[in-house]
Amino acid sequence: MRKYLVLEERVNKIKKVMIYETDEEAYVFLYDTHEDKPCFADYWFESVEDAEDYCEAHINVKEKNWLVIDDPKAGCQHDLIECK
Repeated sequence: MRKYLVLEERVNKIKKVMIYETDEEAYVFLYDTHEDKPCFADYWFESVEDAEDYCEAHINVKEKNWLVIDDPKAGCQHDLIECK
């Protein structure tokens, strides 16, 4: 499962956040653009709940309006919405 959120107000240089949950772990990808470009930072977590807690505590993400998207296809970057 992947979901992302474009922030209403930039936090430092963060404009967009994505959470990617696999069977065993979760990642948070941080972006300095609204465009579909690679992230500038990523963090690993043991669970999606930990990733969501990080987003709330460190980026002030309190919104529940995440956009859910498909998992990346094989061979595609996990932090990009579309495979290029």
